[in-house]
Amino acid sequence: MPIVITRREEIKAYIRAQKLSKNKIGFVPTMGALHQGHAQLIKQCVAENEVSIVSIFVNPIQFGANEDLSKYPRPFQKDCDVCESHGVQVIFAPTVDEMYPKGFSTQISVPRLSSFMCGQFRPGHFEGVATVVMLLLNIMQADSVYFGQKDFQQVQVIKQMCFDLACNTKIHMVPTIREEDGLALSSRNIYLSPEARNIAKTIPQALASGAKLYLSGERSSEKILAAAQQLLNTKNLTPQYLELRAAADISKQITNTIEEECVLAISQIISSQEINVRLIDNALLSDDSTWVQVLEELIACTNS
Repeated sequence: MPIVITRREEIKAYIRAQKLSKNKIGFVPTMGALHQGHAQLIKQCVAENEVSIVSIFVNPIQFGANEDLSKYPRPFQKDCDVCESHGVQVIFAPTVDEMYPKGFSTQISVPRLSSFMCGQFRPGHFEGVATVVMLLLNIMQADSVYFGQKDFQQVQVIKQMCFDLACNTKIHMVPTIREEDGLALSSRNIYLSPEARNIAKTIPQALASGAKLYLSGERSSEKILAAAQQLLNTKNLTPQYLELRAAADISKQITNTIEEECVLAISQIISSQEINVRLIDNALLSDDSTWVQVLEELIACTNS
């Protein structure tokens, strides 16, 4: 069973001891409710480091005014079991007061990468994410940290923050893990009714449609976006956004010919039993062999 640590000073002492032993430290920050997507991050972390730490902390400052923090799932024992089964040594599970003690007044903002896409619909969200991630990275002093591709914009915000603030932790982005029909794994999927779940799989189908065109040699952003939207239209879905953005700098929107690696990104609200479930997903359009394989796997599972 992993050691569960709840205090900052205790985890810092543990990390100092590991550093003295020259052990490489890997870190996976999470809000709990762990699924196979998180498990994939943990697997890579464990494979690449002598010591693996997972944080479980539902971060209140990244929730908006209309997002119900109290309803976020918190299956702590199940999360501990997932960590144990994958070889995690330490779980850091602080309280809100431990992370944000009385008088805490700092906020980190990366405005150039936070004002569009998800940032347009979740004001303050990326400030909350950047602040808690920087705080956790300062506590952990990890050699490597692992995030999922599904949260592509979040990863880019964190990369920019770490570059600007001279953080030495190496950032790894791990490909999205999907259900058999292609739906990206997310803690929010539990809110989908069977009918809503059937509609939601149109999201990866739309991405796969754009990916097929890209892999066939198409480089017109208009045609790739139109192919994706055509799939969404079959279920009368209107996305919050469906965009092509440069992977190296997501502040750059691709509106003409694709001449660089880019991300086809979507945010879609699915109505489910009087609940609006906001799902995000993306496909990285790249000629790199690793990401080509990811695109091919996306296409294969949406065709099955």
